Amino acid sequence: MMASGHLNRRHFVAALAAGGLLPASVVFAASQRPSVLRRWTSGNSTLAPLALHAGQILFSGDMTLGRIDPQLKAPVWNVRHQLSSDAVYRPRAAGQSVITGGQRELGAWQLKDGKPRWLHQAHIQVGTPFVTPERTYVGDGHELLAIDNSTGAIDWRFAGTPDTLASYAPAVAGDTVFFGPGNGLLYALNQADGALKWQLDDSREWQYIRQMYVSGHVLVAGTYTELLYGINVETGKILWKFKAGNFINSHHVAGDGAYLWSPTGWIYAIDVLSGKVRWRHQTTRYGNHAANWGHMMAELVTFENKLYCLDMNQVLHVLALDDGRELLRIPFAHDLRPSVSPMKNSRAVMASESGEVQLVQW
Repeated sequence: MMASGHLNRRHFVAALAAGGLLPASVVFAASQRPSVLRRWTSGNSTLAPLALHAGQILFSGDMTLGRIDPQLKAPVWNVRHQLSSDAVYRPRAAGQSVITGGQRELGAWQLKDGKPRWLHQAHIQVGTPFVTPERTYVGDGHELLAIDNSTGAIDWRFAGTPDTLASYAPAVAGDTVFFGPGNGLLYALNQADGALKWQLDDSREWQYIRQMYVSGHVLVAGTYTELLYGINVETGKILWKFKAGNFINSHHVAGDGAYLWSPTGWIYAIDVLSGKVRWRHQTTRYGNHAANWGHMMAELVTFENKLYCLDMNQVLHVLALDDGRELLRIPFAHDLRPSVSPMKNSRAVMASESGEVQLVQW
């Protein structure tokens, strides 16, 4: 259950608002209490972020991985993954396989029934994978590997980072793999064989790239510093930089918009082509704690023209994608893992801190 202090705090804020003691500029969105439509026990004490595939829920954690049909009371299958470390990476469907793993191994299991297909043992340390229908691209120690999803064979490897552990996910668009291992360089590699197309050195501004998305001809790259980049995918030319004002935990790209939360207390919507701010929404008013959101560790998610933001106070905020106005606040009465997967009909799939997978509605 949520700590009683959170409930008392909300009651206190409501009392202040009723008495006119909050600033007039503080506007609260409508609050909607969620209900849990269905719960599934996963067999895990800690769950990785969930994934949706063709209306099915994929989960993995410290002990098992599985597939859930939301219409059924029990998982379609739930198997022990037999990894020597927790499965911490979001499971991804690739053809007839589910790909997931942790820092020691990366593996594939049959999507139909969960039977194991192959297992890659880390040479040094497995990074966050990027999964396409045919291949999985993943860092292992000082190399980037291209792994065949059907067989687990390594099609090619790029060994351009001898002094850096490749921990963060690459990105793939068209026939190019983008790889930012942490040595201050961004590499563009030929998807077929791993040959270098171009490289960009902006190490004076970034230490490493945490997250990358491609929208049209623009690679949107979030860096360890407070800068978000727009980079031409064909040439490596920097098109724009956006200074968030503080460390960027993560960002999300949907269509021609990029969305991020800054610990300075704002959610930003950035135009991917120009790097200009479309809108911003304040989440923290320093000195006025009653109006503040909790910090956000969960990735921002877009669905049906809405932006979903789950904060550390267990409140799901729903913003309009066009102008950033807050449409809804959905407070949860129990602790959730920092991820949310929205669905149609005001539903979402969530993971609890107790290892449950939950289908919720508001």
